[in-house]
Amino acid sequence: MKHIGRRAAAGLAALVLLGTGSARALAADDPDDSGTVVILNTGDNTKIAGRDLIDGNDNTIGTGHTVTRGTTPPTTPVTTAPRHVVAFYQTGTTTGDGTPYVSPAPLAGYADVVEVAAFHLNDPAQFPILTLNDDAPSAAKYAPMWRDVAALQAKGVKVTALLGGAAPGTYTRLDADFDMYYPPIRDALRTYELDGIDLDIEETFTEATAERLVNQLRADFGANFLITLAPVPGDLTAAPGSGLPDVDYRTLEANVGSKINWYNAQFYCDNGSLADTSDYDAVIQNQFPASKVVAAAITNSTLNCAGFVDMPTLQNTLRSLANRYPGFAGAAGWEYAPSRDVNATNCPTGPANWYCAVRQALPTTTTP
Repeated sequence: MKHIGRRAAAGLAALVLLGTGSARALAADDPDDSGTVVILNTGDNTKIAGRDLIDGNDNTIGTGHTVTRGTTPPTTPVTTAPRHVVAFYQTGTTTGDGTPYVSPAPLAGYADVVEVAAFHLNDPAQFPILTLNDDAPSAAKYAPMWRDVAALQAKGVKVTALLGGAAPGTYTRLDADFDMYYPPIRDALRTYELDGIDLDIEETFTEATAERLVNQLRADFGANFLITLAPVPGDLTAAPGSGLPDVDYRTLEANVGSKINWYNAQFYCDNGSLADTSDYDAVIQNQFPASKVVAAAITNSTLNCAGFVDMPTLQNTLRSLANRYPGFAGAAGWEYAPSRDVNATNCPTGPANWYCAVRQALPTTTTP
């Protein structure tokens, strides 16, 4: 290794040559004398003269010539990304209906996605064609909720719509008349400026229409829009093709997986457990990437649903999954308002405490 320095009016620049070539005619090695030039080279450098060195870029100059402006030696950049914490938000979204309104505002900093549940498609002769639970999304009872989720969005939290769920009819109607029933979904997503949609399919729905729905959503809303689905673990451990002609998740992932952000797998209500990693492991063994499988739990033993896991056990499971799968996507909780306050330290009191405790169990990922 040779170090070649030259004095200039603007300051002293250093040139480091790594390799076996000569370093003649380096007139343009440091045009603005602003830093260090590193040449990684196994060839002849005589033809470098007059070439531009672009700050921050790797600049190939013929075979064997790579020039980088920066530190010596160059370092490999890394990126860090938080794993997802998803809060399902249904109970407590309304005012004036006999139940107290529960603001999602305390979730800021703990959940990165809040899903407003649940949107349904209806017979237009009996109800509005699209409802949020039992009322039009524009009903006055939802005004505080829309105000508060908009404030969360201003803080960087993504707010999405959960479509479907346990109430049947939404996906049957899409199968029967996609052109009639898709536009109200699209229009509501635009009206309320939502960041994505979660497709919670709990009824018969054909694979072909599922793919059409994913493709249409991506075409209408672009690359930054979140498209997620909420299967039970059995949907993700089934053999490929076994669900056809209805939704088959291995087929769906193969055909339109590039347009699906992740799956909120429901490990509760007799559909698996997060008491340990075994049910999640089975999903990954069926060739779903851990980076696309969020582990969803129920948030209180008082919910009418089996499978509640106490927080210390859940945290141990989540830490184990994060250690086992470096790309592990994160966790979700059904549902926000009745979530148990688990007395997690350095966390808000109330239902957000559960999500804060989950966030504490999820280290950030580091990717070269």
